[in-house]
Amino acid sequence: MKQFKLLPLPLLLAAAITIAHAEEMSLPTISVQRVSTELIPYAMPALPAISADTGDMVRQLPGVEINRNGAITSIAQYRGLFGSRVNVLIDGAGQQEAGPNSMDSPLSYLAASRTKNISIYRGIAPVRTGIETIGGTISAESKRIEFGTSNEAEIHGNANAGYASNGNTRQYGLTTAITNEHHRLQISASSDRGDDLNFDDGTISSTKHDRDTVGLHYGYQSNGQTFDADIEHLDIGATGTPTLPMDIVFFRGENYKFKFGSELQNDANYQLRFRYQDVEHEMDNFTQRDKVAMLQRFVRPDVEAYGISGQYQQHNLTVGFDLDQAEHNTTIFNPNNDAFFIEAFNEVERDRYSVFAEWQGQSNGWDIETGIRYSLIKSNADDVSISTGLPAPLGVLRDRFNASGLDQEDHLIDLVAVFKHQLTEQTTLEVGLARKTRAPSYQERYLWAPIEVTAGLADGNQYIGDVDLDEEVAYQFELGLDWHNQKFAASPRIFYHHINDYIQGVTADLTDTPLVMVSSNLGFGGDTTPLQYANVDAKLYGIDINWLAAITSEWQLDGTVAYVRGKRRDTNDNLYRIAPLNARTMLSYIQPTWRIGFEAETVAKQNKIAQQNDEEKTGGYALFHLSGQYQATSNIMLTAGVNNLFDRGYANHLGGFNRAAGDTDVAVGDRLPGIGRSGYININVDF
Repeated sequence: MKQFKLLPLPLLLAAAITIAHAEEMSLPTISVQRVSTELIPYAMPALPAISADTGDMVRQLPGVEINRNGAITSIAQYRGLFGSRVNVLIDGAGQQEAGPNSMDSPLSYLAASRTKNISIYRGIAPVRTGIETIGGTISAESKRIEFGTSNEAEIHGNANAGYASNGNTRQYGLTTAITNEHHRLQISASSDRGDDLNFDDGTISSTKHDRDTVGLHYGYQSNGQTFDADIEHLDIGATGTPTLPMDIVFFRGENYKFKFGSELQNDANYQLRFRYQDVEHEMDNFTQRDKVAMLQRFVRPDVEAYGISGQYQQHNLTVGFDLDQAEHNTTIFNPNNDAFFIEAFNEVERDRYSVFAEWQGQSNGWDIETGIRYSLIKSNADDVSISTGLPAPLGVLRDRFNASGLDQEDHLIDLVAVFKHQLTEQTTLEVGLARKTRAPSYQERYLWAPIEVTAGLADGNQYIGDVDLDEEVAYQFELGLDWHNQKFAASPRIFYHHINDYIQGVTADLTDTPLVMVSSNLGFGGDTTPLQYANVDAKLYGIDINWLAAITSEWQLDGTVAYVRGKRRDTNDNLYRIAPLNARTMLSYIQPTWRIGFEAETVAKQNKIAQQNDEEKTGGYALFHLSGQYQATSNIMLTAGVNNLFDRGYANHLGGFNRAAGDTDVAVGDRLPGIGRSGYININVDF
């Protein structure tokens, strides 16, 4: 596979030289009218969907990356933290995963064709954004038709369709509604299909995808009173996840969301949200990949979850609560033996009860935001069982787990203080301090047999949990500037996270004979050195920047730069799956009805790897993308382009390792290659 190395720095230096000749600019995501602070939350530019994966959209945000385990299975990463550490909201509500390996990551529940915008609370997330926001908060919103302007019924909508050559990828989205000034009845739907993806030297097996969504939405507003009801159905069919030990057979289920809001006479307002989710899942290791009969398995997990939250705001004070409960089950079966079963998780409950208060105000020229949140996390699990005839060491692990203290509580306290001061008319200083926390996930706590259930970590190791894990506690510091003039804008952020009791895998007790025997010989992968989730000490620090410059009235440069370093503090090892130094730089030529852009995506090598996780180094590379937009009419936009224009071979450090044996050009255990050249076209119609 060809390698092409180019660091971000030369490209940025070239951009800096051209800035000296800038004349004017347009800043879609930075407020420049007498205010030098960023919009909160920081939103990505409005772009038509060019991929079915919403993760490809979130990557445009500064400091945000994705761990990609499949075509539509993107796990958000922000400043080196990912998975359950990042609070991902879909239309204002959290999303529980049915898959114990995060095959249905929160972003997979919203198709790109139905996404209106994605934003991030850059830096330290306010306490009002949710429970367990140690890794920040990302918010994705679906397309919604606005209320009408009179009592007369109106019909409006949006339709889009897209095609990409690599993988023969097709996506379709439709949102339409009947509205008037008080009522809104909306129907939404999407369909995504794609075959196996190609890279410069061949095909990557188990990368096809199949997803449909349907939604029914009703909204009401009158005299400051609002009500919204959403019903969403998700149906993911046969979809590959080559970095994981199994592929998706299906995800099916519903999300129900209800929201009430009211403006009160004392200049206050309140909002209540209710949510219910019920999703079933099946995955296997033989439909889309080769597996000998004695090692074939299929797994049936499910999740049922409830949630209620409320906020009351008056003047500078906001108080509120969040409650949610989730129950997870996962059972492993053998397709060649009807009597075979192993309960990996049996009625595992993780319930969260949380209250918060937040104050925003001014003092001595500083804008101040402070907040406190207390959360009680209650976890429990029922006894697990296995079928008769399985090896005795597995029964020893089962009995040991059932006899342990499964009922656990974590008491979390989050504190946030953010200070902003306008140094000049063009420059604002921001300083942030926080204490953020996260309780162990149900996988980290209740995984009793050594298998690859890692919430999508995808390092190839087998893990066992620890019911006595402590919560993570992070002390966070942020220093930033928002600076702009009529020619240039930049917003650099420096951050440091000091994390006590960070949860990750460490070498398990290899003198534990039943554990080692099960891990080595029970058909779970043959791992003679399994890992156990444990509390360690860690730190993450780095910098991310977004910037934009006008060269002339028609030419524009914009981009992002991000670097994060993740290290253990108790050993000399590094943290796993950390994005390397990277930059995105776009040169655009803009006219009133059309635009052409040439983008350079440059990524440095990553040699700061996690020895504990058997991680491998990756080389640096540069990719170049060409895109164009044409506003054919006021309601029709065409988008087309070519990604990886020169069909470069590369390996994304966050792309994982291939686990799918079969008709493939990538060996099992090799890093998954990045996809090759792909031309795409998209049409977006408003009506």
